[in-house]
Amino acid sequence: MKRFISALLGLTCAMAAWSMDITVFGGDSSAPKMFLHEGKPRGILIDILKYADQELREDSFKVELYPWARSYRYASGGVGGIVGLSWTQERAALFDYSDPVYVDDVVIVVHKGREFSFKEMADLRGKRVGLGRGGSYGEAFEKAVEAGVFTVDGDGGAVERLNKLVLDRIDCALFNAGKAGFEEILRANKGLEPLRDALVVLPVPLRSDPNFLAFPKNMQMKTWLNDFNQIIKKGYGRGEIQKLIAQNLGS
Repeated sequence: MKRFISALLGLTCAMAAWSMDITVFGGDSSAPKMFLHEGKPRGILIDILKYADQELREDSFKVELYPWARSYRYASGGVGGIVGLSWTQERAALFDYSDPVYVDDVVIVVHKGREFSFKEMADLRGKRVGLGRGGSYGEAFEKAVEAGVFTVDGDGGAVERLNKLVLDRIDCALFNAGKAGFEEILRANKGLEPLRDALVVLPVPLRSDPNFLAFPKNMQMKTWLNDFNQIIKKGYGRGEIQKLIAQNLGS
């Protein structure tokens, strides 16, 4: 009996050792995708992580949202994972990526009367483009920035970005989650409502941007990510994640 109890205790301890509290960082001002509301993480990606958390047998997420540049610095330093990361070749050398968690259209917003035709990155030539500080939208975007096609103007969030836009300090501004996501930003921030008639969303988005969960390679999370990918795949297959997305977009 003593041997049985000892073996049972050993198994219990081993199971506890297998479980993990997984720290995941993200941006704190990218509504409706991820943001802080009354000090608590909210948004599409946060709800998807909560969904996955419920499906994980042992592990649980600890989500911490900060300005994007700080969150990226923490993650790249090996402190934890990061959600909402776009894929670039440079980042792929540092991180192990999940399958896409969420794909959103990145829309281009301009001051009314200053619309322009957009079909490709070259159409941004000579423009000053506003986006969240430290943000990136894929390999083609990064190459265009490096080539000097356009200039990136980083900021601390949507309110600052839109104020710069209406003051003509930037030529256009980028926002996540498509036109519906941009409309949700205006609806949720009453101070932005007076700007609505002064802004136009261009008909062609910058790109459809896959958002990933990623971990620094030194954390050795590849096997864990395979299990996470299956949870996300099932969630989309059942239509459950689509419902979470719709709820965050006010539909």
